Amino acid sequence: MLSNFPIDKSQPTTRDIREANRLQILHQLLLRKTSTRQELTQLTGLSNATVANLIANMLEEGLVVEAGTVASQGGRPTAILAVNASAGACVGVDVAETYIRFELYDLTLQNLAEHEIELPSTQKEPQEVVNMIVSGFNTLLDQVGLPSDQVVGVGISIPGPFDHSTGVSVFAPSWGWRDVPLQSVLEKELHIPLYMDNPLKFNALAEAWFGAGRGVETMAAVVLGTGVGVGLVINGQLFRGASNTAGEWGHSVIVAGGRPCRCGNQGCLEAYVGAPGIIQTLTEIDPKSPLLFSDDQTRTISAIATAAEDGDTTAKAVVYQTAVYLSAGLSSLINILNPEQVILGSWVAGALGSVMLPELLELVEKQSLAQPYKSVQFTLSQMKRNPVSLGAATLVLEEFLASAGRQASAIRSESFR
Repeated sequence: MLSNFPIDKSQPTTRDIREANRLQILHQLLLRKTSTRQELTQLTGLSNATVANLIANMLEEGLVVEAGTVASQGGRPTAILAVNASAGACVGVDVAETYIRFELYDLTLQNLAEHEIELPSTQKEPQEVVNMIVSGFNTLLDQVGLPSDQVVGVGISIPGPFDHSTGVSVFAPSWGWRDVPLQSVLEKELHIPLYMDNPLKFNALAEAWFGAGRGVETMAAVVLGTGVGVGLVINGQLFRGASNTAGEWGHSVIVAGGRPCRCGNQGCLEAYVGAPGIIQTLTEIDPKSPLLFSDDQTRTISAIATAAEDGDTTAKAVVYQTAVYLSAGLSSLINILNPEQVILGSWVAGALGSVMLPELLELVEKQSLAQPYKSVQFTLSQMKRNPVSLGAATLVLEEFLASAGRQASAIRSESFR
């Protein structure tokens, strides 16, 4: 089971173990939708008594409900259990460079509503972005008539390095932000628990729960879009690094003294395999290419993909050169991390992935050590929903379920005094 929570190297307490067991059970209920107590015992490896005890407590708290019964072999029918979808709602918000997407989920992570607004290039000051987040959040709830006190939390993705512990946007290069205390400003406006991070972490969380990374202990969820990065799951833990900047892989230098990158450095991977970098490669190969659409990255990347599939020599050259650059980054990644799975996701991977993947894998194999390459599986993301907003809502759910367990334990402890 993936855990978003850091490993505590001290001796775990009884409460820690109990909380981890609760989350195991709830995670299985969320993934399977419904289960019996016996099935949960088999899936989690916990004892019958532990599962029965924890389920009894969660039924009492209203987190779990009995959704029906099935016939048993003798005796009374067996109860079918489910997470109580109506016990609250979660919101996931993806603040991207050109849009803000809002998604509302119940506590089984079923989508209830969604809303998206354009983020004009003229409105990137912190307070302007805050105002749009607040306005979009209210519009989302209004769609279904949900009062804000039914929302257990809001997960918000902000581009660039983000200090998860302090709620500070450390650096958003496209907007010129440095050390913006975004979470504290938003908390004054929304008055709801907020959980903020960057899209790399939320994308990895969604892939680990619902995508190709499900059940994988060590995984790299690569994001190929306007920006480039990777979300890491190591030994079943979402890996943040010492300063929550793990995954800024797009700013690894692959060409010394190469193209300028928006981070201020030169020769970064992102400057070659992010959408603007791929378009620059096309411009260098054929400055007058009919595949170029001024100020429209999405249309240009789509045109390159379609033309490459049709055998266009210029488009194929662009795809191959992109694969060369990307393979340098991926071979280093698998040599260092030795993951079981590498998932290529986001919109550029979705457009170019199928046409680029065969050449890309050949190049990666040539540049990687044999043992880690044999151990890894590459796949294109199959996520149907926006993985960033879904991952943000998933983090809210994890935090809510964990905090509900802590609160219930505290109440039970108090009652025995």
